[in-house]
Amino acid sequence: MHFLYALALAAGLDGAAAHEHASRLAALGPHPWGSPRNALAAQYVASQFRDAGLQEVRLQPFESHGVSGQNVIGVLRAPGPEFVVVGAHHDTAPEAPGAYDDGGGVGVLIEAARALAKDKERHRTFVFVSFDGEEAWSTGKTTTAGSRAYIKALGAESRNLTAAFVVEMCGWKGGTPAFQPIAYADPLRPGQSVIAPAWLLQRASSAARGAGVPFVVGDPWIPWLYQATVRTFRADMYGDDLAFLQAGLPALFVSDSSFTAFYPWYHTGSDTTDKLDPDSLGRMGRGVLAILRDLETAPRGAAAEPHWFSAFGAVLGPVLLFAIALVSVLPGLRLGLRQGASALGARLVATALFGYLFFQHPVPALFVFLLPNLAPLAPRRWSTVLVSLLPALSLMGLGALAWSREFVHGTWWAPWEIAAGAVLLVLSSLPAGGGAPRGGKPKKAAKGRKKGGLPPR
Repeated sequence: MHFLYALALAAGLDGAAAHEHASRLAALGPHPWGSPRNALAAQYVASQFRDAGLQEVRLQPFESHGVSGQNVIGVLRAPGPEFVVVGAHHDTAPEAPGAYDDGGGVGVLIEAARALAKDKERHRTFVFVSFDGEEAWSTGKTTTAGSRAYIKALGAESRNLTAAFVVEMCGWKGGTPAFQPIAYADPLRPGQSVIAPAWLLQRASSAARGAGVPFVVGDPWIPWLYQATVRTFRADMYGDDLAFLQAGLPALFVSDSSFTAFYPWYHTGSDTTDKLDPDSLGRMGRGVLAILRDLETAPRGAAAEPHWFSAFGAVLGPVLLFAIALVSVLPGLRLGLRQGASALGARLVATALFGYLFFQHPVPALFVFLLPNLAPLAPRRWSTVLVSLLPALSLMGLGALAWSREFVHGTWWAPWEIAAGAVLLVLSSLPAGGGAPRGGKPKKAAKGRKKGGLPPR
């Protein structure tokens, strides 16, 4: 019954109303963090939170690097201490009216609050926050200033946070609702990263799919390649989930922009309301509502579950990834045993390199080296080698393209790890017994000799 009720709530989000909120915010013109227009945007969101039925609606002033801002907070209380944060941001890039980024997200936030406020009994508190300073990069001083200030103000109460769910750029007809789990720098472990935990992605994915609004992971056309790419290259894209994850709190953000279908008017003066589609906002809103209703009762998960891979509607955890990695090296080792000591030695070196890279970077290592590891199961031809190299080539190609579009900078792999990966690809491409792969059919036995027999007298 609870599931059916959740579906009924999800069907009730008004995409046209969300579009109207985005329109009113965009009508202010560009309203970056710290500007007088942005203060008006915050006041508008606060008034709509009250109208939607939220409790304890208030402005949360903060200052960061000499710039003042204010988050807008509204609450739907439940008896226990645990709570879910639902967020979007009302500030814009300096030149953009921000209808899509993030007026659409704020519209969905307000209407999701209105729909959930109709339920007078709930299992967890919902805290709706319209963050300021998400576009703080434009000052050159910081990022996600408002969400960082919100987390700092939580103090010890942050231990009761079940999850933060952030609605970013949405409402574009050409987009597809997508989870955007991006690897961000871990401030406590230099060179390491943090990313949305596996349990949160699994719950959110199942809930949206159950509501008839399936969300893809990263990109509708290249979801597997996306997952390897964001763990190989340091992405410049982010949402307010960044602040939560870097504070050691579970978070996930959604958008309907992706790499292969990215909003064309991003951060420009053309990011106006006529680019938004009420049906697309309603679609995003239905998925968001279903996810929130699921998070209301979901068992709490770990803040850090970084090693996962989403495929075929399931999220594969570290144990299964390790099992796949282990099985993948067995064909090569078996072939090495059959072909002698030198061949076995080469396979052992390749296995050791793969093991280390998998330990350091499980998802991209498995993505790149799974096919090369399994290549001994197929005939050793150049076509086999080329197919086995396709994951590595596609990862390098997408990384180069993303770099050219200023979506990424640098890599999570150390230079020597990249060199080790290249050596491993070379070792995997060569037959264990030496020589080059065959290009076609095996040659026939020379005339006058029988296969496997003695020479004629």
